[in-house]
Amino acid sequence: MNCLPLAGLLLASLIAGCSSTPRQLSELPATTDTPVEDILRQAERRSGAEAHLLRLHAAQTAFNRNQPDQVRSILAMIPQSDLPLDQQQRFSELQARSELALDQPAAALRALRHPSLQQLDSLTPDAQIEIQLLRADTMAAAGEYLSAAQERIFIHNLLPANAQQDNLAQIWNNLNQAPTDQLREASTSATGDLAGWLELALIVRDHGNLDLQVHAMQQWQDRHATHPAAVTPPDGISRLLELHAERPQHIALLLPFEGGLAAAAEALRDGFLSAQYHAHSEGLAQPRISLYDSGAYPNLLQFYQQAQADGVQWVVGPLDRQQVASLAALPALPLPTLALNYADTTATPPPGLFQFGLAPEDEARSAALQAWQDGHRQMAILANHDDWSQRSARAFVDQWQELGGQLVGHELIDEPARISGQIAGLLQVRESHQPNQEVANGPENGGAAKPTPRPDLDALFLAADPLQARQIKPTLVFQYAGDLPVYAASRAYRLSLNGEPNPDIDGIMIAEIPWLLTRSDPLYQTVVDSWPTAAGPMGRLYAMGVDAQRIFSRLLLMQEQPETRIDGATGTLSLDSNGRILRVLPWGEMVDGQLRPMLEPPLLLQ
Repeated sequence: MNCLPLAGLLLASLIAGCSSTPRQLSELPATTDTPVEDILRQAERRSGAEAHLLRLHAAQTAFNRNQPDQVRSILAMIPQSDLPLDQQQRFSELQARSELALDQPAAALRALRHPSLQQLDSLTPDAQIEIQLLRADTMAAAGEYLSAAQERIFIHNLLPANAQQDNLAQIWNNLNQAPTDQLREASTSATGDLAGWLELALIVRDHGNLDLQVHAMQQWQDRHATHPAAVTPPDGISRLLELHAERPQHIALLLPFEGGLAAAAEALRDGFLSAQYHAHSEGLAQPRISLYDSGAYPNLLQFYQQAQADGVQWVVGPLDRQQVASLAALPALPLPTLALNYADTTATPPPGLFQFGLAPEDEARSAALQAWQDGHRQMAILANHDDWSQRSARAFVDQWQELGGQLVGHELIDEPARISGQIAGLLQVRESHQPNQEVANGPENGGAAKPTPRPDLDALFLAADPLQARQIKPTLVFQYAGDLPVYAASRAYRLSLNGEPNPDIDGIMIAEIPWLLTRSDPLYQTVVDSWPTAAGPMGRLYAMGVDAQRIFSRLLLMQEQPETRIDGATGTLSLDSNGRILRVLPWGEMVDGQLRPMLEPPLLLQ
């Protein structure tokens, strides 16, 4: 009997009874034109090891044809523990790759942590590297950025030369997305190349000003001349150094120094200039700053003509929302501009217009991310009718549904007298009739079952003022839902310079900017010593001014490399495709009437 080509060997041998039926993984064809269903039908005619091997071949074939759902269903037919080691390894790899393709990184990580893949010595060197790269990709997809970077650092010198530059870029990208606390903790015991990488990554976190950051990087390169990132810097570092060399030397600060926004403008100005002076005090030359009153220019094009005549290269401002909207409506801008507010439009802004502000949408998106990270999947919203709350609610819904969460209720709570009834209706409290249900107050209550709220509600998002927030926790306790988590925007509590407590809201989790939550920003004490109001509600504007100075010279890098994140005074900052700065905020919990930092960092917007 003549043998067929390798791709058809398997089925031909089974059908014709050829004695060369494959019994080992190495005997299977790498690819085949045979339909997956035909391979599975042949498996049904076999038993034991032969059937398992055929199904594993079918799963590999399905994966080669970009059918991860089918891979998952085929693998479910195979008892992995009954397979020999090499087949267990292939099973785990296929499972991980298919789950990753189905956007299930947690399941992919579980597959990669199977005991069979802890025995990589039995694989060829190339196969070992493929598994380790898969681990790195999966860890990054699951948000384990530091572990992903460590995996890539470990194998870097084993990669072929043409793959090393991409690996350097991936290491840098992963480290930039890892939480700062993780980097610091790892750096205390790291050695070798990992220690150098962590030190370099922490330079980015510890030096907000671009000049200070580049100066520290240059010192790092001198100390680590043979480090892979010094010999061949990742693109992100190379581009940062290029932008620093090309940074503007004359900046216009365009703010309304008269009228109702004057106090906000002064806080922004003082924060901006404080960041500027901090770098200058370190002996680093800083751009020239010229102040312009935006109220003096009914038509902002007149301002741009004046600024260009004065030699200005970049503009920071305006603050007024209407003026920002007028810029967003222009087809082009004379100078690149970082506006300090957001235009209320979905239209694509002109090139060179970037927008940064303290939008309520940022806090709402952060609430959705934090709640999802905490394991909640079904939430409800309590919000009042004002514009701030409604914008927060819409942003929460958008982010929550994008994550895959379910919204099970949405109550408008404008009238204090109705809040208790609205929450009762939302919770749908009912008598529990489950066996062995804990009875309220024991025998003296006559054995009555304790009422319970609806089981399909995991947590609440609150977009309300402090007076309304004070009614929420007591009402939840009264409605047998005192343990229901509540995530709130910063407006829910009063931040006082004198530390007056906020009654009745202990346990509520609140989004707040790092400047006011941890008070650990390098400039915090300097600014507060000069302007004590920076420790209170006005601190949000001082912090925004600080961040505006830190990010304006990095906007082009953020635009070119969307994965770039900056740990700012107002949150973790990134740039979307429309030139808008997005903020992810850390979370605190109300304890004894004061907001205290929570330990877990929020997820990043992707």
